[in-house]
Formats: sequence, C-alpha cells, structure tokens
Amino acid sequence: MRYEISLDLGEKMKTLLLCVTVMLAATSCQSSRSSLCGCLKTSLTILPVSRIKAYSIQKASPCHIEAVMFTTIKGIKVCSDPKKLWVKKAMKSLNAVKRTAITTYPTTLSFNTTWKSI
Repeated sequence: MRYEISLDLGEKMKTLLLCVTVMLAATSCQSSRSSLCGCLKTSLTILPVSRIKAYSIQKASPCHIEAVMFTTIKGIKVCSDPKKLWVKKAMKSLNAVKRTAITTYPTTLSFNTTWKSI
C-alpha cells in the first residue's frame, strides 16, 4: 500500500524554508560554541614543560568542560584536564618563569638622546 501526500507549491516552499532555517540555526549555534570554547574535550597527552610556550584557562560556563589550553613552542594547542597533577605543575612552572622574566627584564628602557658636537 502506498500513501501519497499532496502539497501545493506554497506548502512546499514553507516546508523548505522551515528546514533551511532549522539547519542554519543549528550550524550557527555549533559554530558560536566552538569559537567561544577552544576545548571541546581534553587530551591524555602529557606535554614536557620545556615545549610549552603559554596556556589559557577555559571555564565550564558557557563551555561544557573546564580545560587548560596549552600552546606549544610550535603553536600546537593541546587541551588538558586542569585537575591532573602534571597540568597544575606545568602551570606553576610557567608562572614562575613569567615572573622571573618580568623582574629580570624591565619593560621600559631609557636611552640618552643628547647629541654632542665633535
């Protein structure tokens, strides 16, 4: 037994418009979440601190997970679980290096710009 549903052109257009709207809304929602949330899951990879250049912390709101995003010297981004011991140690080590760099190298330099005639 076969059933046929007959739709006029106006109903077909409404149905098509509804489908396109739903697809666009879903795509928009997904892309806005991924742009806000750099980490959608965490990796099991343990990075050596010597290979890490920087890190940022991602909160669970509006993202669905808390994570630490490490950036390696080569620019690779790795998302890690902030509860892991190696992650806490790496962040502490990077903070210590940053503090040392700030206190060792002042941000402003002064130069003597007076000209002497010869």
